[in-house]
Amino acid sequence: MKIRISKKTKRIFVVYLAILVILYIVIYQIPKVTDAFETTQVLENGTLEVSCETTGYLVKEEAVCTADKTGKISYSLDSGTVVKKGTDISSIEPAGAGKQSKAEISEKYKEDLRKLRKYDMLIEGNTSPISGVFSTSMDGNERYFSISNLDNITKEKTENRNFDTLELDRTEVTKGEPIFKISSDENWYIVCWVEKSDAKKYDLGEKVRITLPDSTVDAKVYSKNREGEFYKMVFYLNVYYDKFSSARRLDITVVQSNTAGLIVDNECIVRKNGVEGVYVKTKDDDTYFMPIKVKTTDGKQSVIYESIFINDDYEQVETVSVYQEVLRNPQEALENDMKNGREGN
Repeated sequence: MKIRISKKTKRIFVVYLAILVILYIVIYQIPKVTDAFETTQVLENGTLEVSCETTGYLVKEEAVCTADKTGKISYSLDSGTVVKKGTDISSIEPAGAGKQSKAEISEKYKEDLRKLRKYDMLIEGNTSPISGVFSTSMDGNERYFSISNLDNITKEKTENRNFDTLELDRTEVTKGEPIFKISSDENWYIVCWVEKSDAKKYDLGEKVRITLPDSTVDAKVYSKNREGEFYKMVFYLNVYYDKFSSARRLDITVVQSNTAGLIVDNECIVRKNGVEGVYVKTKDDDTYFMPIKVKTTDGKQSVIYESIFINDDYEQVETVSVYQEVLRNPQEALENDMKNGREGN
């Protein structure tokens, strides 16, 4: 059975579709076109959160303890327990004299022990040599990622290292084998490498937040040094992190505290005679250059000072105010200034 639709119904349907199309254009497309042709931006107060994602490596003071005899081992604490210096961690029931003399260190521990040769925190014994977090795992990087070696850590060396974790919890040990680790959580660091555009977002001593896989911790920018095409960033921490003792290499996000000020699109910013600034549009459609000082930027927008800022010569400089209009693409205005001899700021 065929259903016939009247001409009137068809017209209503067509009109309905046309209305939907018009509404779509008005709501979604016209604002985009309008923004594309907008020649100015009105400065308004706001906040900007600047962050960068990278791989971070935990640097800490860690003591690796080895068995003082061959035999059966038992642990008195659970891994992850915070202990004080001198705490009894394990005890070993010695094997017979014959087994003591013939026992050899297992092959699976030899490589990590080789990496820790001449490490002054490779200590024989069953008690904690330092205060910190007790764990029954190691990765052989305890010496390389020690605080005393912080300045010698490089991007190339780090990326070529093995980060496999070796579990130490067992029932029998041989003299000289690693049996547990203590990681001091009083002062520790995270080192990472970022591009120049990200490095310049952060100032020495600045407080930041670092987002880790399972937590967010407070930190401070400790150092920032160029290393080839990248910048080596070091962050200082003295806060608790649940997976501190077992973690080494982590995906992190370094977040600046929200910075408040006037928000300006970076396309509005131009440099004139070495001075960063914007072109302000007057009610008479005239324009003039006004110096600015950027507090922070995410690459697309910047937070700038309002009314007055202090320049590098410790002088007060008059700058833009809220609700002023600035040109989005000021290159033409800059060229006209230079042609007309208006080279002053």
